[in-house]
Amino acid sequence: MPEELKNPRSETRLSFFYQQQLVAAAKKVFQQLIAMLKNATLYPPAHPFLLGSAEQLLLTLEDLFSKRNEAAYYFIAGELFFETYSVPLEESLSLQLEDIAGKDIGGLVFKPGLTRNELVAFAFLMRRDRNSLAAEGGLNALLAGEGAAHIAVHKVLPLYVRPTAVREAGKGSVTKVFLDAVETVKEIVHAVHIGKTFNVQRLQTVLHTMVDGILDNRDTLLGLTSIKLYDEYTFAHCVNVATLSIALGSFLSFEKQQLAALGLAGMLHDIGKVNVPLEIINKPGALTDEEWEVMERHPIDGAMILSNMSGISHLAMVSAFEHHQHYGARGYPLTGPSVQLHPFSEIVEIADAYDAITAARVYYGVRTPPHEAVQILIKKRGTSFNPVLVKAFVNMVGVFPIGTLLRLITGETGIVVHQTRDLLRPRVLLLTKFDGTEQEEVSLLEMEGGKYKRSAMATIDPTTMKLDLKLYIK
Repeated sequence: MPEELKNPRSETRLSFFYQQQLVAAAKKVFQQLIAMLKNATLYPPAHPFLLGSAEQLLLTLEDLFSKRNEAAYYFIAGELFFETYSVPLEESLSLQLEDIAGKDIGGLVFKPGLTRNELVAFAFLMRRDRNSLAAEGGLNALLAGEGAAHIAVHKVLPLYVRPTAVREAGKGSVTKVFLDAVETVKEIVHAVHIGKTFNVQRLQTVLHTMVDGILDNRDTLLGLTSIKLYDEYTFAHCVNVATLSIALGSFLSFEKQQLAALGLAGMLHDIGKVNVPLEIINKPGALTDEEWEVMERHPIDGAMILSNMSGISHLAMVSAFEHHQHYGARGYPLTGPSVQLHPFSEIVEIADAYDAITAARVYYGVRTPPHEAVQILIKKRGTSFNPVLVKAFVNMVGVFPIGTLLRLITGETGIVVHQTRDLLRPRVLLLTKFDGTEQEEVSLLEMEGGKYKRSAMATIDPTTMKLDLKLYIK
């Protein structure tokens, strides 16, 4: 440890700065390692490009060796750790990390005395596939045979088993994708709470899976937002906002990469609430002026948190800051009257409001049915919300959003499962047993004798019928 850190008071004062420097140096080593491995696939052992990249890596490692007796890296659950410190990686480096771990490598340790030739030997051994390495006794045995005594390899550590729903998208139900997204949000919130970085690539994988799901079948994932997980509201709300935002973006014909960025903004829009006490977030009654002051800081805190995260787009930070400012800058945090909100912020704001209204949180004390939430958005267009985007949102979710329970003029009961070209005439699943086993779907566009066979007469509150929406939306 450096001399200036031996004094306990100095260690307390400089600890965070020292850790940041250490993580930055560790990341630089990993970047140079990846560059050297790439060069080994392009050039022969004595090529100047390869030798030069090995020399650069060696110099950076020697700087680390001056402060410790080894440089130890570990690969756990798709994340890179240097000693006990998590090292944030961009998506491209995370992919390279996966390639290394795919050779049954759970960690690498470089020791003082390391030479350039040892690094080159390691790089060429890494060109071989996992089976080839295993057939000859493993990488450690091969390194010993090459005289590379200052490099040690650890096997993959089976410390964490990740749910496979996201990586097996399309093989399971959209419910699994949704719940995996909820688990990912939990991990992010926990990581921010303890000051640890989280796996950005895992988040990106979840978001791309959601985008694919919405592009394939928008209505199915939208339906899941009507199921309110009250015991996990904070996490499910973030996923709902991401889903609704992506869906609206797809309705507006955004490109796929834009949809992923928009979903990221939606999923992280409330990250600043990690600094809001739970007793304020979960308070059943009205907040006091002092409590509102605390609550109204969360967009600022969210933007600050995201600004310090590697691999998170600038637009996510902007949306976190702006998602309560409202159309015309009438919300909070207060800014100048002429500020033009980013379209992502306006989309996230509408999604956030719609989900909060239907979940009986933030805006209203009782749960508001989806069709009434739509009416609230319409009433507030041009004041709280961008009128053009509200119109698009209503066109997307319909006057009777998915999950709405309808009484039909025929006396039948149906639950909305898909939208059609007519906002008042969706497709419904006819309910007879109310146990989730019904299968007959009909469109309210169907005609007979020149007249519509069925039309909506009224909406029904599912709680009055003790209907479990989860039986029908999965």
